[in-house]
Amino acid sequence: MTRLSPLLLAAVLLTSCTKELVCPVGQTDCSGVCVSLLTDARNCGGCGNAVGPLQVCSAGAPTCGPGIAVCGGSCTDLARDAANCGGCGTACAPADFCTTASATTSCTASCPAGFTACGRACVDPLADRFNCGACGHACAAGETCRAGSCRADLQVACYATDEVVPVTADLAAAGPSRTVPAGPGFLAILGGAVYSANGYPSASLSVLPFDPALPSRHVPLAKSDLEGVIAHENVLLVSNAAVGSLVVAAPAGDVLDELAMPRQGSGPNPHGIAVLGSTAYLALYGNDASSGQSIAKVELSSLGACVAGTAASCGAVAGELDLLSVKGAADAPGLPFPSAALAVGGSVYVTLANLQPDTLSCGPSCTYTAYVKPAGDGKLAVVNPAAQDAVSIVNLPGCGNPGALALSGSTLWVSCGSFSYPALAPSALVPVNLAVNPPSVGSPLAMPGIVPGKLAFCGGLGYVTDQGSGAVVRFDPATRAVDAPVVVCPTAVPAGWAWAADVACSQ
Repeated sequence: MTRLSPLLLAAVLLTSCTKELVCPVGQTDCSGVCVSLLTDARNCGGCGNAVGPLQVCSAGAPTCGPGIAVCGGSCTDLARDAANCGGCGTACAPADFCTTASATTSCTASCPAGFTACGRACVDPLADRFNCGACGHACAAGETCRAGSCRADLQVACYATDEVVPVTADLAAAGPSRTVPAGPGFLAILGGAVYSANGYPSASLSVLPFDPALPSRHVPLAKSDLEGVIAHENVLLVSNAAVGSLVVAAPAGDVLDELAMPRQGSGPNPHGIAVLGSTAYLALYGNDASSGQSIAKVELSSLGACVAGTAASCGAVAGELDLLSVKGAADAPGLPFPSAALAVGGSVYVTLANLQPDTLSCGPSCTYTAYVKPAGDGKLAVVNPAAQDAVSIVNLPGCGNPGALALSGSTLWVSCGSFSYPALAPSALVPVNLAVNPPSVGSPLAMPGIVPGKLAFCGGLGYVTDQGSGAVVRFDPATRAVDAPVVVCPTAVPAGWAWAADVACSQ
């Protein structure tokens, strides 16, 4: 982010240093990847010790996986084995198939609609973990088959070590990490791939297929500071904060267009992106009162023609919502500093950091002034496109320096916290009930031991990254139970730091 955290400052200073790998406690470096020898299917009990196709690694030893039986001392898949169809020794006729298409596993003379014959089993290639997308293409331990692609439950951007790490819902490793050219800060999911917006020392957009057998692709972008990426329809929208633009990219990563944002001056500093209908709303974070502090409207009605190659441009700036003129957007002498954006229903929600200047030290006899100190409670700007983009403000008590947004049901969760001003911005998540009008703010959910960063919901559970370490915290939005932090991202040396910069649900 533009208001540099200690981690980001360290990343900038260390871009010329060679990074070594220091694995989290309980993990081992196997060929440059941190793994648990107790659970990793490719390195079970020791580096290079792969388990069998029907096995998992448990306590450092191969064992039959979930749903896999033991017949005659061997791991046997009763749902797909025509010699043991539904039970050990229950054999199908020589020309028949074993299928789970009905309520029970049984033999059939032909595969029903939607199922494919793989050997002598009828499988659904869109959901079968042993035949995902094609016969014989088995998903790795910790992955499931969704829409014909093997996916871990979650993807975590590990900024310090330039990698994206797949993990399970329990935050255990789920396959090999994927290396990117520079620190990955933001993730998006589209089709069969995770997309990573990377920065420092140079910006790029990485295309990382879920299938590790497929090659990754890294597309260079201008300068070194990307502050957001989302998937919209069949394109990626990327905030290039260093250039002051919105980049439109194809699924292969190729840049289709780059749209300059207003208030270039000292930099509009685009951050979060939300799309409602054919209009993108882009938070222009700015640097001070002379730049940003607004929400740009970008008309994307020509997006389809642009993708098809029949239009010269993918969109155009259609207007700007000036937050400095909106009552309650900040508390004097603070400025709004719009950050994350999310479209829900017919509205667009944007977090406002509400920051005031403070004097900071840059070394002996060196000080400078920057907008970094909370001026009061954080705010949530609500844009109503149906009412000529009227902007209303929701105060967020107990939420200083609000950042990321994520939706669970009809509740919008906001991450809040600060390294330098914990008394003004305690670490917490704040729920906002969108089912009522105006939205109702609930009591903060404390996040002890971390400074909440990015948010994601996956399988009904919430996940939040720590801005100060490589840890991710899982929580239950219904019961408000919070698990202990789990270190997902390894530590880079010589700096000795880690940063879980983003988390995304692969589902």
